[in-house]
Amino acid sequence: LGFNAKVGVFTSREFKCCGAVGGLTSTGKKGPAVAETEIGEGGTSEWVAGSLDKNTTIAFYFDINNTQAGAMPPNKQSFLQFHTSYLHPSGRKRLRVTTVSHRYTDANMADIVTGFDQEAAAVLMARYAVWKCDNEDPLDVLRWVDRMLIRLVAKFADYRK
Repeated sequence: LGFNAKVGVFTSREFKCCGAVGGLTSTGKKGPAVAETEIGEGGTSEWVAGSLDKNTTIAFYFDINNTQAGAMPPNKQSFLQFHTSYLHPSGRKRLRVTTVSHRYTDANMADIVTGFDQEAAAVLMARYAVWKCDNEDPLDVLRWVDRMLIRLVAKFADYRK
């Protein structure tokens, strides 16, 4: 359990954070990790949450800077780092740092298909769709969900006739 939490995102220069969806608010902090495209609470690299506990979920969305074919060399390493600071019920301030490293793959994505979590992707798409319904026409959101799910299934689904 933690109160007055701040979550900051730091990325390598190859990709940026579009935003976050969940029980948080943007601080408006600009920086090199902020993408032009906004999803949820976007346009920032830092957010504030009133409290965090073991049931708190926040979805972060990222975008690759250079999407041209062959622009990213295969096996190039990149990183993502979350800094989460909060006030513990004991009165002490705590800082948790989570760092993840990943490598880029080729355009056919054969390396990530085996480890792709279809359920997690569906949850992230659903959270984004709910957020979009609050800000856009629900029929437009429904069409968007149809298009995006078809694209997702076409790339990653494993189905047999």
